[in-house]
Formats: sequence, C-alpha cells, structure tokens
Amino acid sequence: MSQPMFNFDVRGLVGAQQQLQLLALSAAQRRRLLNTAAKRLRTSNRQRIRAQRNLDGTAYAPRNGGSKRKLLSGLGKNLQVVSVSSESAVLGWKSRVTSRIADEHQAGKTETMTPARLRRQNKAPDYAAPATREQAKGLLKAGYQVRSGKNGKRRKRPALGWIVEHLKSGQAGLILAQLQGKTPKRHSWNVVLPARAVLGASAQDVRQVLSTVLQQTLNAPR
Repeated sequence: MSQPMFNFDVRGLVGAQQQLQLLALSAAQRRRLLNTAAKRLRTSNRQRIRAQRNLDGTAYAPRNGGSKRKLLSGLGKNLQVVSVSSESAVLGWKSRVTSRIADEHQAGKTETMTPARLRRQNKAPDYAAPATREQAKGLLKAGYQVRSGKNGKRRKRPALGWIVEHLKSGQAGLILAQLQGKTPKRHSWNVVLPARAVLGASAQDVRQVLSTVLQQTLNAPR
C-alpha cells in the first residue's frame, strides 16, 4: 500500500525566468526555499482538515453513527516535512502506521468485519447491552413480529422503541441472523471507510507558493 505523501519538484512547476532565478541560488538556498514552501503547504492542508473539506471543497463524509466529532485532526497535527533537498520536498508522516491510516482515509476502503475479528481487536460487542436502533431497524426490515392478543395467538409488528427496550443486543443479533437465514457464527458485515482527502494541493497552488517564496528569497537582504 502506498503511503500518502506529497512530493513537489522545482522542475516544471515554475516558469523559465523563475527557473533561471532558482539556478542562480545555491543548493543550500534552494533547500531552504523548498523547506519553507513545504511548511506553507503543510499549513494549508492542516487548515483544510480543520475545515473538514476535501481538495475540491466538498465536505468530508460524516462519521458513522452521526457523531459530530471532527475527523482526521490527529493526522493533520502530525503532518510534517518528511524530506527536503535542493530539488524536491515531501510532506507526509514518518510513522508507517500513521501513513497507512492516512492512506486508507485518502483512498477510502471497504473491509469485511466479523464478530471474531472484533474480538481479536478487543472491540467485542456488549451482548448484554440494549439492542441498538440500527438492530431494531434491521429486524423490522427483515419482518420481525411479536405475539399479541389475550392468548398470544396473533402476531404484530412491534414499534422500534419496543425492540430497543425489550431486547438485548445479543438477542437482536441472533434473531436477525435467523430471519435473514444466516448462521450466526458466520455473520459478517461490510465496514465502509469513505474517501476523505488528507493531503494534497493543486499544481497551481504549488506554483503560487513556490513563486511567492522565491520572490521573498530573492528580495531578502544579502
């Protein structure tokens, strides 16, 4: 899996005159220039993450479950200049684990989850907890009914709130698996991680940053 890094090279990103101006600089000056430009792009990416926006300006896909807590804030905080030379600079994360997480968010992914896998990840569900609204919706969609009437001979569709109040999570999961004709031990579901832009910039933005920093370097006192 590729690590999400942002690499920009001086060559091809500035005009002919600016290339000549860059060539007139020493290797150390070009390195400082690119380091400054990379840090400015890091700042713009952090600002975009705080605004919860993709590169095209669209909002990040919301969290599952409706939580309003901001996404990717840790990735933005740890974004740094990974390497810099007289010709290129790289933004990314030095930690391989963090890079992998960022890559998964950048591209989006779908993985299959099972109860056994949840247990291995120390995230085993609390089967004694009340059934969730999602489970209740699934049961009703699958045709779940309860006995009613004086002798319990009739059956009716219960209210969503009734299921949450009267069924435990483990019961709801077992009933749902039976209604769907699934073997509980093999029950699995897909977890979808939507694509959310963690890192990037348009070529125009990169050229603008480079041009600005170049002029500041040329105009700086010698």
